Amino acid sequence: MRQAIASRFLILLSVFLLILSAGCESRSTTANTSPSGSNTSEQKAGEPTEDAAGKPPADNAAPGATATPAPTAPTAPAAPKDGNAEGAAKPSQAGEPAAQEAAVSAVQFISPTEGWAGGPGAVLHTKDGGVTWEKQYGGSGNVESFSFLNSSTGWALMRPLQGSGSPAQDGKPAPAVLLHTVNGGAKWTELTNSAPISKSFRFISEKEGFSGSRYTSDGGATWTSLPVPANIKGEPFYVSKDLGWAVTMKQPDYQIQLTKDGGKTWKTVWTHATVSQVTQAVIQATNAQDVWVLLIGESGMSQTSYTLLHSKDEGKAWKTVVAHSTAGGGPAPGYKTEEQVGPKGPGTKPGQLVAINSDTAYLFGECPPCGDYGTVSAGWTRDGGTTWTNGEQQIPGLNAQASFISDKQGFLLAGSSNMTSTLYKTEDGGKKWTAVQSFGKKGS
Repeated sequence: MRQAIASRFLILLSVFLLILSAGCESRSTTANTSPSGSNTSEQKAGEPTEDAAGKPPADNAAPGATATPAPTAPTAPAAPKDGNAEGAAKPSQAGEPAAQEAAVSAVQFISPTEGWAGGPGAVLHTKDGGVTWEKQYGGSGNVESFSFLNSSTGWALMRPLQGSGSPAQDGKPAPAVLLHTVNGGAKWTELTNSAPISKSFRFISEKEGFSGSRYTSDGGATWTSLPVPANIKGEPFYVSKDLGWAVTMKQPDYQIQLTKDGGKTWKTVWTHATVSQVTQAVIQATNAQDVWVLLIGESGMSQTSYTLLHSKDEGKAWKTVVAHSTAGGGPAPGYKTEEQVGPKGPGTKPGQLVAINSDTAYLFGECPPCGDYGTVSAGWTRDGGTTWTNGEQQIPGLNAQASFISDKQGFLLAGSSNMTSTLYKTEDGGKKWTAVQSFGKKGS
């Protein structure tokens, strides 16, 4: 009896060992052998995959069962379109190529974060202070300037590029294409392809706009001419359809004139003898009483003389804010050689004038022979012209365009024909300018 039991046990043990041996051999073949017979890391259909940590799935899965995939990392929530939600994913850098591909020369910001830039065949838009940009519009012309009333409503002035078949005539710029948007640039509409206006255009409402002596009352679709006085230098500045300022030159004096009836009659509110000719004038008024006047004199040796005047009382009294005489351009307009009645301004020639209010104004100066590409620097007053400060920082480039959103916060775009344009920002009223983004490629 005992012998029979022992015999049966040995038979069962032998069967168990045979089954165990066959299972091990099958598992070894599946795990280590490729169809070519060599060890390879190439995954084949039906083979187990590695988990997220690089380990194979457990070997104790039931035969025929599919291994459970390793959990994947959670996907970060998509950034909202305005990019301002707290905790949102990092904004896409798609704007970087847009900035690098477009060479821009025009800029306007309406807040510390939102602004537009333009150049040959492009309108770019930013919502993060100029760090990243998206392309909103592409065309065959060159976008020279903007006028935005708010984050939705704005206009862009685009002029044909040189050699495009629409050259300037009689010394006047080629007719401009005026673009308009009512949704922040998501869509730009061509209002007219023959706007007779300059890049110093501006809108004061959704219907009314000015560019020198040109006036529109239908949002830019059509333009009419307002009267100007004889012997005018530069463009007039109309505060409203009735109130306007102009500078005239009738030797040996220059005159500052005012109209209150839409240019029908002009009254001389200031006249002064001058040694140097007034060749151009730039005027900016911040309200009906307050006006800043830049008189541009003669030039020579990459130098141009200039004078900046200011009145807070509709021209009854004037303050000489800057009197910038140069060796090449002679005395500042309105003054004699060696006569210094005001501080010197920035640069060797004047650049853009930006009047903020009756107390604060900026004047940018340029120095073409300075550095490899020329330089731009800023000067300012914060007390209506009683004192003047020239900033120390020299920014590479020329033909700078500035856009201020307050008396202290602003942006500046500077470049030249042989260097990329760079956007700078200031938060301390021009004392320090920090580079934000470069546009285009060298030589573009």
